[in-house]
Amino acid sequence: MSELLRPEDWDDPVRLPDITAPARVLVAFDGSHTAERALAWTTLVAGDAEVIVLVAYLPPVTKRRRVAVDGDQIQAEMAEEAEVLANEAAALLVEQGVRARGLSVKGDPAAAVSTAVDEHGVGLVVIGRHGLSSELSGLDGALEKVRNAIHGSVVDRVVQQATVPVLVVD
Repeated sequence: MSELLRPEDWDDPVRLPDITAPARVLVAFDGSHTAERALAWTTLVAGDAEVIVLVAYLPPVTKRRRVAVDGDQIQAEMAEEAEVLANEAAALLVEQGVRARGLSVKGDPAAAVSTAVDEHGVGLVVIGRHGLSSELSGLDGALEKVRNAIHGSVVDRVVQQATVPVLVVD
């Protein structure tokens, strides 16, 4: 019979490590149904923490501006929409008695979460397991599934890059 590999303190009593409540909680928000559930969970776990509702957006990339609408106009509209969405979600939390503010960021959502954690001293991230792109159907939905298979989903990358605890909401 083989000996199981176990840590040296395996036979010690189970203990709870000392942890402190986070001063700031970040909830990644994209307007999807799971993001709405992440907001709801945030009301349960935030306690006295300040909540930052992060909406990250990626404008489309065009090589030669061969689009009907100017690329700068699209980016400006996306920035405005992201800011409105972040503030709308933060207002829902405020209505529930949570100190919250919106933050919109241009860039890759997973990288935006990582940067915000560092820049704002976030102690906990709350994120939905599936984002808005998973709610797409047709060709857009199929392409998103292929992208996720190759690069990993946003939540996968957030969890892998995280330097703080991450609560993934289904």
